[in-house]
Amino acid sequence: MDILLVLTILVAALILFATDWIRMDMVSLMVLLTLGLTGLVSVEEAFSGFSNPAVITVAAMFILSSGLANTGALGPVGERLIRLAGNSEGRMIAAVMGVTALFSAFINNIGATAMLMPLVITMARKANTSPSKLLIPLAFASLMGGVCTLIGTPPNILMNTLLQQYSGQSFSMFDFTPVGLPILVFGIAYMALLGRHLLPKRKAGTLTEVYQVKEYITEVEVREDSPLAGSTIAKSGLEQEVGLKVRALLRGNQKFPRPHRNRKIQAGDVLFLEGDPESILNLRKKKGLDVVPERDNPLSVEPERIDEMVVVEASLTPTSELVGKTLREVRFGDTHGLTVLAIWRHGGPVVKKVDHVELRFGDVLLIQGPEEKIIHLGKEHEFLLLGGVSPAPYRPQKAPAAVLILAMVVLLAATGILPIMLAATLGALVMVLSRCLTAKEAYESVDWSIILLIAGTLPLGLAMEKSGAARLLADLIIGAVGPFGPWMVLGAVFLITFALTEVMSHAAAAVLIAPIAFNTALDMGVSPKPFFMAVAIAASSCFMTPISHQSNALVMGPGGYRFFDYTKVGTPLNLGIWLIATLLIPIVFPF
Repeated sequence: MDILLVLTILVAALILFATDWIRMDMVSLMVLLTLGLTGLVSVEEAFSGFSNPAVITVAAMFILSSGLANTGALGPVGERLIRLAGNSEGRMIAAVMGVTALFSAFINNIGATAMLMPLVITMARKANTSPSKLLIPLAFASLMGGVCTLIGTPPNILMNTLLQQYSGQSFSMFDFTPVGLPILVFGIAYMALLGRHLLPKRKAGTLTEVYQVKEYITEVEVREDSPLAGSTIAKSGLEQEVGLKVRALLRGNQKFPRPHRNRKIQAGDVLFLEGDPESILNLRKKKGLDVVPERDNPLSVEPERIDEMVVVEASLTPTSELVGKTLREVRFGDTHGLTVLAIWRHGGPVVKKVDHVELRFGDVLLIQGPEEKIIHLGKEHEFLLLGGVSPAPYRPQKAPAAVLILAMVVLLAATGILPIMLAATLGALVMVLSRCLTAKEAYESVDWSIILLIAGTLPLGLAMEKSGAARLLADLIIGAVGPFGPWMVLGAVFLITFALTEVMSHAAAAVLIAPIAFNTALDMGVSPKPFFMAVAIAASSCFMTPISHQSNALVMGPGGYRFFDYTKVGTPLNLGIWLIATLLIPIVFPF
C-alpha cells in the first residue's frame, strides 16, 4: 500500500513539474506536506531537507557567486580571454564556451551565464555576428563546466551528500573532472564545428528594427491650426478616443519622455505616438497633425543629449520581483521613470499593450530612458542589462578579496581540511564580513525557490527508499537491461535521468533518481559510486529545451530563440554526452 501511495505522489509530482501548472517550488512544498500528512515519513523527516548539508551548501554557493559578481572580479578576465578569439565565429564560440565553463566550474551556473551574457552580446554586435550564434553555446557551456567540479552545480553537491548518506562514500572536489573535462571538450568541438550551423541567425539590426517598434511608434507634428494646440494631453482625446499613447514630446531642442498628462500641447510640438499606424493616419486631418518622416530610432534623442537618453535591452532574472506581474500592476513607468517600448518573448517581439502582458522569467524588455535610471534598474531591481550602458561594478576594490575567498573555499574542500558544507558556509560569511556584499545582498542572492524545491523533494526520495518503491523501480530497470551487464544498466539510468531533466528541475530529477540508482547498484552487487556520478552528470545534461535549466531560459529572449531551436541543436549534444559518459564513468569509477 505504501509503495502504491508513494508512486502515486511521484507520478503526480512529475506531471505538475512537467506541465508547470503550479510553480515547481510550490509543488515540492505540496509533496513535503503530503508525505507528512499520510505518515509515509515522520514530521522530522518531512522537514529534514531544510537542514540537509546539500541544501546549505547550495545556498552558500549562491552567496559566493554573488560576491564575485558584485565585485566584478571575473568580468575583465573573461573579456580579455574572449577577445583573443577575434571575429571568427567558430573561434568566438570556442572562446565563449571555454571561459564560461571555467567560471561555472566554481560558481553558480546561472551566475556565470548572467555575468558573461552582456559581454558576449556586445562582442557579437561588434563582430557583426548575430548574438543567437553565441548565446546557446554560452548557456550550454555553463552546464558542462558545472560538471567538472564538486561545487559547480547543485546536482553534484546533492549526489555527493546522498552518496554519503546511503553508502558512506563521497566524492572529492575534483573527482568529477576526469569525466567532466572530456565531455566539455566534446561539447565545445561539437558547437564550434557542427552545432553552430544548427543555430538560428536572429535579432540583427538596430534595437528598434529588431523589436519592430517602428511599426507602432509614429512621430507627428502639431500644426498651427490643430485643435490640440493649447489642450492638455489628458484632454486631447488621443488616449481615450483612439487608444494612442503619447510616449514622448519634443519641443524645439527640449524633449519630455513620458510627459505628464497635464502637460499642454503647443503648435510645433512633435508627439511620439504609440498605437495603430492606420489610426494615426486617419487622425491627421481631424486633429491637425503632420507625420514626421521616420528616423533610424524613433525615440532617439538629439546628438547633444545622447549621454542622457538610451534605449537598451534588459532581461528578467530568476529572482526578479516582476515575474508573474504586469507593468501596469507594478506602475513600472511611474516607479522607475522609464518606458518599456516592447517585450521579446518566444522568438518574437510583443509591442502592443505591453503594460498588460504578464511577465515571465526570460522575457527581455526594450527600455528607453535616462542612462542613470537604467543603470539603477540593473543594480537595485534584479534586471540584467544587455549592453548599451556600462555600469561600473559595485565594489571593484574588493575583487581580489572575493577571488581569494573562493580560492580558500576550494582549497579547504579539496584538501579535506573542512567538509564542503562548512567550507562554503565559511566562505559565504567571510564574503559578507569583508564587505564584498552586504547581508541584504547575500539574502537576495539566494534563489529561495531552488532551496525550497530541493528541500521539498528530498523527503520524496526518502519515502521511495523506506517504502520499497525505489527497489521496485530498480528491479524493473535491471529486468529490462540487466542481462546486458552493468554498463548498459548505467546507460539506462543516465538516459532516464537526462530525459527527466528536460521537463523538470535538474536538482529535483537527481534527488528522485538517486534512491533508484542506489538500489540498482545494490541489487547488482556493484559500487554505487559510478551510478551516482552518472546521475549527477545526466542531471546537468539538459540541452534539449529552454525550460530544462534557468541558463537556457535566460538566453532565450536575448538570443531570439524559439523552443525547438534548443531541441535541434541540443539533441545530438545530449546523445553524444550520453555515450561518452556511459563509456567513461566505469573506467574512472570501476564497478
